[in-house]
Amino acid sequence: MLNRWLWRFVVGLCFAFPVGILAAVTVQAQTLDEQPTQNDCEGCHEIIQTHWKDSAHANSVQDPQFQQAWLVQGSPTECLSCHTTGFDPVAGTWESESVACSVCHNPAPGEHPEQIMPTDISSRMCGTCHLDTHAEWQGSIHGQEDLACVRCHSPHTTGLRADGVQALCQSCHNEEAHFFAYTGHADEGLLCSDCHLRVSEAEMGDGHGRRVHAFTVDLDTCSQCHNEEMHYPTGDAMTAGENPGASEPVVSMASAVPVQEEPDPVSPFGFAVLASLVGMGFGMIIAPWLEKWNRRVKDKGQKDE
Repeated sequence: MLNRWLWRFVVGLCFAFPVGILAAVTVQAQTLDEQPTQNDCEGCHEIIQTHWKDSAHANSVQDPQFQQAWLVQGSPTECLSCHTTGFDPVAGTWESESVACSVCHNPAPGEHPEQIMPTDISSRMCGTCHLDTHAEWQGSIHGQEDLACVRCHSPHTTGLRADGVQALCQSCHNEEAHFFAYTGHADEGLLCSDCHLRVSEAEMGDGHGRRVHAFTVDLDTCSQCHNEEMHYPTGDAMTAGENPGASEPVVSMASAVPVQEEPDPVSPFGFAVLASLVGMGFGMIIAPWLEKWNRRVKDKGQKDE
């Protein structure tokens, strides 16, 4: 009787072992083929998901500005390759009406979180959709120094990584930001971005940002504010009446952009007093040695006589 049950147990193991391996391999293969959805990410990354829901990436299709521009252009399907995730141009379908997690975190490993989720934080990745902005960045000093987009922009919130553009610039350009605070531009309430990230006049589309990311200041930048000063002589007394060709008073460059007055030169009186005190102290210290030296010289002279 015992031998019979032992035999059944052995035969059962012979079948159980290969069937178990086959089932494990099948389930593993299915897991690797399945891509995580936004709900899968939200289960662990709740805070990041909350930030993403309010971002431009999450609302890339629902954004009213995009919808208006898209309808004006006749709703071209090629726009959806960037404004959706997993767009199929042949079938005209997509996986998500947003720039979802899988755009940057891809390919997702089947055993995440045990395996690290890959993340592409390169500016090249951003440039696949932000074509014109990426091209401007490549030619800038930031691009030459390989300061990637994510150094300034959060891909989850699509906002700045600091509380305001001025704080962001100051995080690297400490000296420039310090002296800028004493300029006429700062007195007028201007920020670094007003000149170095001026608003673009190009039409939106082809991945063009609202601001020029070349970070240079050229003639067009200055002329946006100082157009009159570039064509008329400066002088506070000149007005539209004195200059018939001008419909408005012509303000001088000095009055349009007040310059911080330089402080008065430091008086040398304080340095003179300090030097005198030091000299007095030094003289009092070496006075005994000078007196002894003087006596030796006199004694020697008397002996020679």
